[in-house]
Amino acid sequence: MHELDRYKITNIPKISAIYYALLQCGYEYYPIERENEHVDRIRRFALSQCVPTFFSNTRQTTCEVYPYWPRAAILETATFYLLPDCAGYENFDRFRNQIMSAGNIADLERGAELWNWLAEFPKALKAVLDSSDFADYLEWEKQWICQQNLIHEKELKQILDCVDKCVKQYNSPVKDIQIVINPIKCVYSADYHMNDNCFVFSSGSFRVESVIHEFLHHVIHASILLLKERILQSPCQYPGVDSSYYLSGDDTGKYNAFEEFAVRELTKCVMGGNYPPDLIAFLTGLLSD
Repeated sequence: MHELDRYKITNIPKISAIYYALLQCGYEYYPIERENEHVDRIRRFALSQCVPTFFSNTRQTTCEVYPYWPRAAILETATFYLLPDCAGYENFDRFRNQIMSAGNIADLERGAELWNWLAEFPKALKAVLDSSDFADYLEWEKQWICQQNLIHEKELKQILDCVDKCVKQYNSPVKDIQIVINPIKCVYSADYHMNDNCFVFSSGSFRVESVIHEFLHHVIHASILLLKERILQSPCQYPGVDSSYYLSGDDTGKYNAFEEFAVRELTKCVMGGNYPPDLIAFLTGLLSD
């Protein structure tokens, strides 16, 4: 990746196709905290056209705050494991292992029903990608992405500098960062993916602290695993962390909730120019407090 491209906002057409399809299925989160002009433009693309019924089942009842979690994020992850022509999956076992080992997904959300549903994803996504209506939308989205890069040029450079410092400070294997912003996706929904050694941030809006927050999840996770016993012994009620992060309240949920709390605290430090030299000491301090 060229140095100048490392802090540009981009899109990934396969991910764009997911949210375009969800829009046709009644995705109700795109207007939140967006300007009327933007909302009106997106609404024109809600053509109520027939898209595969597959996408309607992205919405679940397991997460009250955002019912498209975790399935929309899982679909995003799945795009990195598709064959180029969407004829099927590539490295499906690796994809399955990634989802089954994810600490922020409850077991009830990744049972046989999920995998039976995901079997139809390649075919469903290809139908959207081949649609002329989606092609028209994608042309508009590319123009919108160009505008975002102009608007956020200064903040993008700030992210690049911050990520580079974190990579050096915390010995992260990340070599590149890709910022994917989608004009339909909920502005409060932010996910990250590792595509080889490239960190891919995906959200509905561009916020410096949000990009850094998601990046730091990747940075801090290994250190969290080293403190499992200490985490289990803590009260496990962290300020500002809502109940959804605790999953079913089991050990995995406790680790997940603490990681979210720790990342929020580390984000505050990093955004203020303070890079704790020892992550274990930083995390232990949070547990002691």
